[in-house]
Amino acid sequence: MKYRGGFFEKLCHMERQHRIIWAAFSIIKLIIYTNLYILDKVENKRQAFGCTEGRGRFFMWKSILKAIGFFAVFLLLFLCINSILELKHEDGIAQMEMFYKQKENTIDVICLGSSHVFANIDPAILEEDYGIAAYDLAGSMQPMWNTYYCLKEALKYQKPSLIILDVFRLTEGFTYSKESKVVKNTYGMRISMNKIKSIQESVEKKEDVLRHVFGIATYHDRYYELEEKDFQGGIRKDESYKGYYPLTEIQPQKQPRVSHIEETLPIEEKTKQYFYRILELAQKQDIPVLLINAPYCMTEDDKKVFNELESLLQEGVPGKVAYLDFNRHYSEMGLDFSVDFADSEHLNQEGAKKMNKYLGEYLVNHYGF
Repeated sequence: MKYRGGFFEKLCHMERQHRIIWAAFSIIKLIIYTNLYILDKVENKRQAFGCTEGRGRFFMWKSILKAIGFFAVFLLLFLCINSILELKHEDGIAQMEMFYKQKENTIDVICLGSSHVFANIDPAILEEDYGIAAYDLAGSMQPMWNTYYCLKEALKYQKPSLIILDVFRLTEGFTYSKESKVVKNTYGMRISMNKIKSIQESVEKKEDVLRHVFGIATYHDRYYELEEKDFQGGIRKDESYKGYYPLTEIQPQKQPRVSHIEETLPIEEKTKQYFYRILELAQKQDIPVLLINAPYCMTEDDKKVFNELESLLQEGVPGKVAYLDFNRHYSEMGLDFSVDFADSEHLNQEGAKKMNKYLGEYLVNHYGF
């Protein structure tokens, strides 16, 4: 539902977090005006007794209070409007924003990657059936450089026992991201060097970095796109949210037949570099990494890239690394290509249940959860 009234009419529909901002604004304004009133009263008393000493100091403090008041009003108004206008995507931004709300050092497994993670791995099943506390810290079409900086950011708050990294994005050949993917994969991060470097690696034009660091320059003009959720605190989740984005559509697919492919294709150099950096960071933190390839309709070219990945793994990569390709285990999972897929690249909720059962048992058997 979109609001059709004027912008200030929309402000009337603000929920709790926006009302808190306005309450803080009102309190600061009250404090400032109270101090100004007291200063005026004191000055009037001084003049009544013919005392002129210190008038310069009085006017100086009055000017300072007015300046502080103006700045406070501007800042609080900016924060309020920004919280309404900011983008609220549930395929990248929400996953990062809600990660910060998790209690420190409560996550056993951090799941990294693209939509192949947040649409397929259901942390609720892993928690309820296997006692594994997992979180899907992933974003739509997330390249390896964004994944690397997400992991660096995540390790400031959590000490996981395992990192799961989906390898689907190793098939990509691009070296910079589309605007929409820069937004979804960086805007949820708090301002930090990790966010800045993640944006720097994502954009081709360096003059765009600052615009994305302070996102309001990107979304400042979306007044007429505002929806009800924008005035209700955005994506309203609590710490029980673990990043999963279930898909309910049913789209019959044709099972891929690529097991006969033996040729290889090289992994794009920048992507390969950041893939190794992820493994090196995990090694430095003494965290094992499970590479996964979630079920999807794999193309022949994709298969060639994954053949190259397996060659690299055989040669040796940094850290404790294992590889689980779900596309080799369709029958063991009981996947039905006529009903278990939402589209050619993602399982639907029913298909995800089958994948998570297989994943949960694998984690228990191989990592001792």
